[in-house]
Amino acid sequence: MPHSISVSQATDQLVSEGAISPDVAAQLGTSRAVEVPPMRRGFEDPVMSCFLIDASPSMEPYTDAVIAGQRLAIDTLRGSAKCRKGALYVGQWLFSGEITLLNKFLLLEKSGSDAVPVLDPSSYRPQDGNGTALYATVLHVLQDMAANMAYALGQNIRTTFTIGLITDGEDNCGGASPDDIKKVVNELRSNGHLAKAAVIGIENSSLPRQKIEQIRSELGFDEAIFVGQSASEIRRAFALASQSAVRAQS
Repeated sequence: MPHSISVSQATDQLVSEGAISPDVAAQLGTSRAVEVPPMRRGFEDPVMSCFLIDASPSMEPYTDAVIAGQRLAIDTLRGSAKCRKGALYVGQWLFSGEITLLNKFLLLEKSGSDAVPVLDPSSYRPQDGNGTALYATVLHVLQDMAANMAYALGQNIRTTFTIGLITDGEDNCGGASPDDIKKVVNELRSNGHLAKAAVIGIENSSLPRQKIEQIRSELGFDEAIFVGQSASEIRRAFALASQSAVRAQS
């Protein structure tokens, strides 16, 4: 049966168990409820991979390549050791001026017999968006991670997370402080909960390489990856995002 936990309940639990500090709990705190997947203890601790995909209007020229690249990323993850051992969960979010949950964390099956969605022209429509709520999306995902961490700890399961953020632009919506996000990211990394966080930036006149590196730095992410604007480069962005997640599983 699906189970929901509010982020505030989750952070209170995580503080009580020493998993996060009260300061980070305050950065994450919200009453929003998050649906978490059923988990059971196995031979492998689960890894939960988060993919944040820009769907702002400027991504419209790349629509077909994004759809193809996301499918490639999911296929790559199916070949990972964690997936073969039944211990890989995938969560996906789209963002423009608003945040859209493509899917909550779902167990990825090597055989493909799972409910993890792949993009198509009906689910990925960047021309319908407005703005780039990059900061708010990262904070939202960190809150979802906290809820899943708390639920897993309640089942005596330790989870680790990876984040892959793919974008062609800077934040222009606000709604969250990058300094606050960086505090959360740094603590989750130092406590062993966040294994890897990478930003994959599509280089263009509005997002040159130095700005992609700036996004990495201000969010406290581990890695900045640069790709071009061709269809093959967009597909490569997704391949690199999934490869980064796979490397962090070991």
